[in-house]
Amino acid sequence: MQTHGNLNRAMETETISKNGTSLKSKMSRVIAIIGIAVLSSCGTYSYSYTSAQTIPSLVAQTPQVVTPSPIVGTNVPGTSLIEKLTWLQRNADSHNTYIVEVNANENIAPHTLEYKGAINITVVLRGDSINRTIRLSSHGSMFTVNSNVTFILDNNITLHGHNQNTDAMVRVHGGNFKMNDGSTITGNSNSGVYVDSRGTGTFEMTGGTISGNTASQGGGVNVWGTFTMTGGIISGNTASQYGGGVSAGNTATFTMTGGTISGNSANTGGGVFARGFFTMRGGIITSNTASEYGGGVYGSLIAKTGGTITGYKNDENEGNVVRDIEGVLSRRGHAGFCELKKWRRETTAGPRVNLSYNDSANWEQ
Repeated sequence: MQTHGNLNRAMETETISKNGTSLKSKMSRVIAIIGIAVLSSCGTYSYSYTSAQTIPSLVAQTPQVVTPSPIVGTNVPGTSLIEKLTWLQRNADSHNTYIVEVNANENIAPHTLEYKGAINITVVLRGDSINRTIRLSSHGSMFTVNSNVTFILDNNITLHGHNQNTDAMVRVHGGNFKMNDGSTITGNSNSGVYVDSRGTGTFEMTGGTISGNTASQGGGVNVWGTFTMTGGIISGNTASQYGGGVSAGNTATFTMTGGTISGNSANTGGGVFARGFFTMRGGIITSNTASEYGGGVYGSLIAKTGGTITGYKNDENEGNVVRDIEGVLSRRGHAGFCELKKWRRETTAGPRVNLSYNDSANWEQ
């Protein structure tokens, strides 16, 4: 509890006469001119008063929470996810948004989101009042997103693969894929998300989680098109070769302005492996591990102007690290390694530390 207001000003010396006797004492002319700010689970309270004799009134001030407006569209009819996807194949029309709400955990076979003859179709998949899990019933991509389709994984939905799968959980094949808060992709053996190099396919991650996936390249995300990360978490994924969290091929563009890439592992590029353009303007890459080079980031065309990439050399607890079975390896780029110039960064590169493939400043050689 904190008290506010000037008590010295509120307390005065005053002479009071009672039964002809003068008594001199310090007393408060104002009984309760004490501002009290109470911190509680209901928020912060403040007071106001209009006169010296007014007792303060407590007014609740709760923090303003900005909640994104729910996506509006046509609710797809059906009692199961399969029925709703079948309805879409027959009825989806151009320039429309369709809401597919899942009201039970289900198993489905691989499905392609393609509506021939129609363009600019948006499909939103979300759970009802609680999180719903969709599992693969066979090998392949649970959802393939073709051209002219935007697929949004929204709140309360988990896509769960299996450890012998032959494809990514979501394959972007010329369309657009977006993950929002409350969505999860997990438990798959051939990447969580794969964006191929066909056409203008994109993946935008504004929230959600990609975790617990494996692959030879890009355990969490394997991208050859465009990937933009403004939020969300990519964690606990593994690649036997490149990019435990994210692998961006030589035709890829990966831009990170927010979110977290942490706790991933690979031979090279524990957090991020990038042969294409990797631009970092925000977010954090931390606690990733590589056994060869680039604990946090390994790449050719790196341009970091913001965000944080931690390094083991000055952060042994949370820093990205290059480590094999015998222990920590030196001069391998705990925070990052620039393949193009053979430059490395061993210590944490915070928001004000720029790293560029065409400028040796802040790199170690």
